[in-house]
Amino acid sequence: MNLLASIKQKLNATIKSRINSWLSKRVPGSYKHVLSSRNIFIMPTRFGFSYLLLVTLLFLLGTNYQNNIILLLSYLLASLFITTMMHSFYNFSQLTFTSTKLQYGFASQNIYFPIQVKTSKDHYDINFHFYQIEQNVDLTKLDLCSRGEVQVLVSIKPELRGVHELGRIKVFSEYSLGLFITWAMLDFSHQVIVFPHPKKLSNHSNFLSSINEKGPDELEYKTNQSGIDDFSELKNYIVGESQARVAWKQLARGQGKLTKHYQSQQGNPIWLKLSSMPHTDIETQLSYLCFLILEYGKTQQQFGLLLDSNLSSVDQENVSISPDAGNQHQQNCLIALAKFNNGRSAD
Repeated sequence: MNLLASIKQKLNATIKSRINSWLSKRVPGSYKHVLSSRNIFIMPTRFGFSYLLLVTLLFLLGTNYQNNIILLLSYLLASLFITTMMHSFYNFSQLTFTSTKLQYGFASQNIYFPIQVKTSKDHYDINFHFYQIEQNVDLTKLDLCSRGEVQVLVSIKPELRGVHELGRIKVFSEYSLGLFITWAMLDFSHQVIVFPHPKKLSNHSNFLSSINEKGPDELEYKTNQSGIDDFSELKNYIVGESQARVAWKQLARGQGKLTKHYQSQQGNPIWLKLSSMPHTDIETQLSYLCFLILEYGKTQQQFGLLLDSNLSSVDQENVSISPDAGNQHQQNCLIALAKFNNGRSAD
């Protein structure tokens, strides 16, 4: 049994490799695809094969008994079969699809890939799903695709963090009468960067670090933030500023309307360190870090990220991101979490 299973597995892998190689030549990867006879495939459904079998039996029955009425019925059903095949093809052709390559999201949450569909005529029963991913993939259905442009969202729900290649999207339709399935295998080179699923960390201030021995390597960070401790400078008044900050003495001297600005000096900035997180499982530690990054990102606080680990199972150099604030800094930190230790494979 093991030998047969091994042979079957190798055979399936060989067939799949040959099909993918053939598809890569016939339908190469691109951000834009236009459906035509080159990339549309069509074949009867199970109902279509049953229908064709019925037509064949009626023809044989009519020929055997020389019954013209039965022969006429078989010809009529055969004509309907061919007409439906042509109608199914034309319903699926002349569709244009465009999509962005890269998306971001969190593990165990739906991540959506927008696909723009453009057409000059109405189409019916257009369906989308990722073909090479078997689990956590929903079918996106478009009952009516009206002329013009419409956007559909094809979703995936990855369970593991990391950088994943999603492969081709299968677009298909069984319109009309369900006798034929018409499909296309489109490659947009879709890639998703999956961040760890954020896990709430209680009393997280106990797990923050301040690196003051010349930063992670050699620098000691010091930054000024706007505050109320020390006077900084006078600036021209801007409509809407608080009247409490107006420099009345300067205004009385005829120097114009100015406002006072203050700053407070921060010493060592906050560092989020992987080794400081509780728990021994690295995935749980990364989930805690993800939560902290999102929390400090909401308040626009400066923080640095240091991905270090004392676990022997982790074979990767430390990753350090200097303290900063803002959406771009937050995204850079989340991407570093996703790629740490080469991420996790979805296969």
